[in-house]
Amino acid sequence: MVERRFLLAAVCAGLVLLGAGAARADYEAGQRAWDAGRHAEAVTQWRAAARADDSRAMLGLGRAHIWGLGARQDYVEAYKWLDLAAGRGNATAAARRDALAIEMTARERAEARRLAGAWRPTGKPAAEKAAKKKPAAAPKPAKRKPASERPAAKRKPAKRKPAPVGKAAKRKAVSAQKAAKPKPAAGKQARQTAEQKRLDLLWPAGKEFQDCDFCPQMVVVPAGSFTMGGESAAPCHRVTIPRRFAVSKYEIAFAEWDACVNAGGCRGHRAGDRNWGRGRRPAIFVNWRDARAYVQWLRKFLGQPYRLLSEAEWEYAARAGTQTAYPWGAAAGRERANCRGCGGHWDGRKTASAGSHPPNAFGLHDMNGNVREWVQDCWHASHRGAPADGSARTAGVDCRKRVLRGGSWRDIPWDIRSASRQSAGWKDRNSKTGFRIALTLEP
Repeated sequence: MVERRFLLAAVCAGLVLLGAGAARADYEAGQRAWDAGRHAEAVTQWRAAARADDSRAMLGLGRAHIWGLGARQDYVEAYKWLDLAAGRGNATAAARRDALAIEMTARERAEARRLAGAWRPTGKPAAEKAAKKKPAAAPKPAKRKPASERPAAKRKPAKRKPAPVGKAAKRKAVSAQKAAKPKPAAGKQARQTAEQKRLDLLWPAGKEFQDCDFCPQMVVVPAGSFTMGGESAAPCHRVTIPRRFAVSKYEIAFAEWDACVNAGGCRGHRAGDRNWGRGRRPAIFVNWRDARAYVQWLRKFLGQPYRLLSEAEWEYAARAGTQTAYPWGAAAGRERANCRGCGGHWDGRKTASAGSHPPNAFGLHDMNGNVREWVQDCWHASHRGAPADGSARTAGVDCRKRVLRGGSWRDIPWDIRSASRQSAGWKDRNSKTGFRIALTLEP
């Protein structure tokens, strides 16, 4: 009896492990499909894994329903899957569920919780089903005839050994075999070309997208090279941005900042607005640590590599293919930006709402003027020793001072040039400072 119980327990444990392994295979297949842009296929795989109680697959289904990728956009269904994943210990799903809740009515949240409470694992993952298919019956062995009925065995002719080959002939044959093999470099180059074409289709320059209703609008910026620096920002040096990336179309607005705070992020800092209004006005009274907290919250909520721009990326995006003092030309002109002396409606009095001025050639608004923008870099007095690959400078100096770019509504036209640089302590908050964010699109 004891042996039977032990055997039964071992069989049950084996079945559990088999189901978990198959669910993991379904989840990973779904993730590969999602990364390749095949969202509907990813959702199918994740549904199979979710039926086997995989919390990561439930998180993936929640994301798909939030964004409407591969599945209908449905916040109730998204909340249900995120709540199920959170109940199984998935902290990322819990954070996303709580952030999504602020966009839903009390009735919608109640319905989502009811659906989550009624849901039960009802099936087995696709990988396990495939593994448990009944194998084909093995053919029965043929009956052997008695020796008296078997025909006499025929004697096979002996095989002739090939004639010996000389060393020169052997070397020639080996060389021919090597020449026939495809070169690894050519195969690698073909794969890279195919991947580049896929990225060109997925992320063309100028494409706009928004990962959620309360997320910033993003614009794809192409890879390229430019000369960084100018008057008072020496020495000028050539920088290559090796990969495309996305930049927020506008400076981060109060609507986006407040969504972060309401969801328990952004260090709980209720930034002031000087009674100028909130909504689509740029968030002010945020220091460098506040800006970093916002991108950390967004990364956690969406699972996407949001971050601050490097100083080189910022200037590349601001210039948008130009080398003049401003992206629109050599002079500040009138009503091109918000600064003290730019001739605009706000002209040195307060911030302007997002989109109040024309965009640059990359489709980005207010890169020059309105609010100074925090970037990732620590402050250096010059560009001497700056990297040429567009990465941030975060070592070798006291990083309690960080770089600000773009100038503000209070600055004169000289200070809002594309090459103009300023600095401030990472804890400083004032009405002239905000920020903009980036998203990594290529590894």
